[in-house]
Amino acid sequence: MVMKKRSRVMRTTATYGILIIALLWTIFPIYWMIKSSLTLNEEMYVARPPLFSNVITFDHYIDLIYNTSFMHNVWNSFVIAAITTIICLAIGILGSYAMTRLKYPGRSFFRNSIIISYLMPTAVLFVPMYVFVSSLGFYDNKYALLIIYPTFVVPYCCYMLISYFKAIPYALEEAALIDGCNRLQTLWYIIMPIALPGIAVVATFAFTMAWNEYLYAMIMTTSNVQKTATVAISGFKYADSAIWGRIMSASVVCSLPVTLLYIAAQSMLILGKYEGSVK
Repeated sequence: MVMKKRSRVMRTTATYGILIIALLWTIFPIYWMIKSSLTLNEEMYVARPPLFSNVITFDHYIDLIYNTSFMHNVWNSFVIAAITTIICLAIGILGSYAMTRLKYPGRSFFRNSIIISYLMPTAVLFVPMYVFVSSLGFYDNKYALLIIYPTFVVPYCCYMLISYFKAIPYALEEAALIDGCNRLQTLWYIIMPIALPGIAVVATFAFTMAWNEYLYAMIMTTSNVQKTATVAISGFKYADSAIWGRIMSASVVCSLPVTLLYIAAQSMLILGKYEGSVK
């Protein structure tokens, strides 16, 4: 009995020890980013910067806001990510509903093609995408990204929402159809309230994918007015030198919208769960 208790204590201690190490490993880069954004240049550009700063300064944020166009770049990212999320979510909901509820020739082919499209690396397509968008006259235009981003965000939305729609009993939809609802009314009043937690998750990740995208944004936007936030951050590095104050403060600012979105999505998940169960 004593040996079993000792073994249980050792396993629990080892588990918590591993979790604490993993937590520190995950949080330390975030801490260092925030700490560096508040550190004086005299402490930052040394061989061994201190783990904790004695003096906190907001000079890097002031420099970022007043001496650069980064806040405009953040707005560009927000507009592109928000519009992309709305478009892809609308297409994903309709497409996923059609592939899970409607019967038509080639349904299995379209469902499998979504998985293939989702697994296709974006780096493989950036050359034809560049040629296609440039031929439309959208080069160095942030709205060109609205043509490109759905090519990899829509497959993700459909792939995730198909599993959520499959889990909803078809008997609920049949009851609504018997009561006189058409397909769109059934989708709006029955399916979507129940699947709201899944839709919130998909919307959050779709926004994050568009917000964090770098390759297409770097290729399609060159002027400071059209750049997104991710491309603007990389522009603070010149050859072998980097303005670490701007980079770290810009990284903190760029992380805030996604962090707030995840916090809001968490409350939406709980709300959607209860609303879907009631309806």
